[in-house]
Amino acid sequence: MGTTNTGMHVIKALEAFEEFKRMTAQEFADYADIGRYDAHAVLNRMNKRTKDGVKRIYVADWTHGHDNARRYPRAVFMLGDKPDKPRPKPDIRLNRQRSEHKSIKAIRMTSVFNMGLTRDKIREIRRSL
Repeated sequence: MGTTNTGMHVIKALEAFEEFKRMTAQEFADYADIGRYDAHAVLNRMNKRTKDGVKRIYVADWTHGHDNARRYPRAVFMLGDKPDKPRPKPDIRLNRQRSEHKSIKAIRMTSVFNMGLTRDKIREIRRSL
C-alpha cells in the first residue's frame, strides 16, 4: 500500500522544518510546490493533537510580512509539542493611519494638480465623495 498525497505532504513538511526550522504556510506551499490551501490543511492537521495526544508542530510566532497579500497576522510554525502563541490583537489606530495614508496617496496621484493639496483639503475632498 502506497503513501497518500497527504502523507507525502506531511513527509515534505517534516523535511522542510528540519531544513528551515520556522515556516509559514505560504513558505511551505512554495517549498513543497503545492497550493496554499493544501499547505494550510497539512499544517493545521499537523498542529492538532493526535490520538496519542501529541502535536507535531506549534505556532511559535505571528508575522505580517507577505508580498502582495492582505495584511493580517500569519502563523509561523516550528516543530515540537509546545503551546501555540496567541494571535496578536489588531492595532486599530495603526490600521486607521495606514488606511488614511493610502487614501491620501490615491487622491494626490489622480492629478498633477492634487500633489500640492494640504491634508485638510484632501479630507474635505474625501468627505464630498
